[in-house]
Amino acid sequence: MALADYDVATDSVSVVTTWNQKNLIKQVPGARWDVDRKAWRVPAAWASLVILRGVFGAQLEVGENLRKWSWRVHEDRIGPSLALRSSLVPDLDDPLFTDVIADWRIEDHPNLYDFQEGGVQWMLRAGSGLLGDEMGSGKTPQTLSMIRAHQQLAGDGLPALVVGPNSVKRHWLREAPVWLPEATPYVIDGTAAQRRKTLKEAQRDPTALVIMNIEAVRLFSRLAPFGSVRLVRCRACDPRTGDEKITPARCEVHRKELQKFNFRTVVLDEAHRVKDPKAKQTRALWYVGHQDSVRYRWALTGTPVANHPGDLWSIMHLVAPDDFPTKAAFQDRYCLMSWNAFGGMDVVGVRPDTRDELFKILDPRFRRMLKAVVLPQLPPKIREVREVEMSIQQAKAYRELEQSLRTLLADGSLLIAANQLVVKTRLMQFASASVTVDKPDEDDVSTWKITMREPSPKLDALEEVLDELGVLTVNHRTAPVLIAVEHLDLLAMVSARLDKLGVPHGVISGEVAPIDRQRALDDMNAGRNRALVFTSKAGGVGLNMSAADTLINVQRSWSLVDERQKEDRNHRVGSERHDSVRIIDIVTKNTVEEDQVRRLHEKLLRLEEITRDRAALLTAHGAADTLDLDHLEERLLNSPIDLDHMLNVTD
Repeated sequence: MALADYDVATDSVSVVTTWNQKNLIKQVPGARWDVDRKAWRVPAAWASLVILRGVFGAQLEVGENLRKWSWRVHEDRIGPSLALRSSLVPDLDDPLFTDVIADWRIEDHPNLYDFQEGGVQWMLRAGSGLLGDEMGSGKTPQTLSMIRAHQQLAGDGLPALVVGPNSVKRHWLREAPVWLPEATPYVIDGTAAQRRKTLKEAQRDPTALVIMNIEAVRLFSRLAPFGSVRLVRCRACDPRTGDEKITPARCEVHRKELQKFNFRTVVLDEAHRVKDPKAKQTRALWYVGHQDSVRYRWALTGTPVANHPGDLWSIMHLVAPDDFPTKAAFQDRYCLMSWNAFGGMDVVGVRPDTRDELFKILDPRFRRMLKAVVLPQLPPKIREVREVEMSIQQAKAYRELEQSLRTLLADGSLLIAANQLVVKTRLMQFASASVTVDKPDEDDVSTWKITMREPSPKLDALEEVLDELGVLTVNHRTAPVLIAVEHLDLLAMVSARLDKLGVPHGVISGEVAPIDRQRALDDMNAGRNRALVFTSKAGGVGLNMSAADTLINVQRSWSLVDERQKEDRNHRVGSERHDSVRIIDIVTKNTVEEDQVRRLHEKLLRLEEITRDRAALLTAHGAADTLDLDHLEERLLNSPIDLDHMLNVTD
């Protein structure tokens, strides 16, 4: 038998095992041998209890202290969180609702939907977790309202830190006065000196809501350790092994500006961006989020799994480090592994034998609402595919490059691809337009610059679509259109074609300053522009494009996250004004683009393993009397990567 009990002195769970149970206790994440007490120690967390029972089964004996501690945790957090995680309406008997949220219902003022009020209640009960509502369902208002509730109940919601992509900073700035009027927003941007000045001002404000982009966090925080990744140290913080060439600003263990705050709440928006635990921005977020002053940690994303279930760990380690302490143990216990073509191991899914155990740990900290269930008033998505063909010269070069990694362009230039990864990129370019090659060093392929140019069959097809939609006719069309691309070259070509056609439009890309992106978005939403051209990376997250009723995909991304995010920019709260939302894909026949849908299906199945959207829809079908099931099926079945199509695949 193994004996587990709660140790008050160390705030950990002590486990005494027999000599032959060493391999079992090592399966528990965070287990460490205590030499002095001759026992194993694991974090005092709900996950530890679930895994201990899963590992030892009937061989586990629970001590009285641990029994009382676990019952208290279940009564305070686990039970209420599980009861509220799928609630579509607030619990009117919950004092958190009657004391706080009801006071927010003011006439002539934006109010939360019922499911959002239920979400706020769940967030208050869960304490920290992952809000995974589908894109466009209002995670920002729920999060700001949660901070407001904590501030009103106990005065411990502020100061708060919100971290997200550059494109969402202005979004949080606009929403904060509506949903969190008690806070003073501080957007961290500009030069390094300007950002430090703003941070210094915010340090003196106990009501500060600091808003900054993900990439900037590592510049203003020390990094958390991870595995064997070495932290760069300066001589001042490590006189023996520190590098004298490393300044304090570049030192990864120096406490910096963000360590001078006593943040109570840390929020990570578009949390799928931090799936890599080795990345500096990820480890900087961990350190800030795990500071002693932080009580509430929240990750927001509609796509918590980008490629496989292993991506989930970095996010959950931020919000619940005791429940998810080590990646290796998490992956060993919950991830199904398989050999890849190169002799390594890849994660291919969730282990079926420990699946239920994973959800016992995850579910109290994870809530997800589907738009099909909570926002049935949204218009249906209608999809169309427009196929185009390459010119004879394009097709010849495409086939040669695909088969032999080299080809001669129309101007006689030799084009060589160094490897299969480069080939895939080049094939995507050939499928969209003609190309030219510039060779600064004739003998060094890595210096060659490939540029897309006209003629382009896709742009010709785009012009035809715009004409059909009435975009080319002045005052003929009221709703603007969205045009999505992947490559900057093609974005410039689309913009030039629209200029030639006399179509007023805006552009959003990584090379456009945040203030100019916002101006382009505002001009589109206000009807001053008839089109908005954007790349999936820059314009596919956190932006409200609900004024547009049509999205034209000139190119698709290989990333499921980018695709799901992009397609919900204009299918969200606010798009009720449209009868339908059209998504038009321009696809080049007999090219690598036709393979993208299959790859996206595979990734969507990995996402479904964690989100369990199919089960949620089936539950809603049986429980929601007002749900228009026929309309729901019609809305979702017509998409090659929409939800119900995937559900059919899994049947």
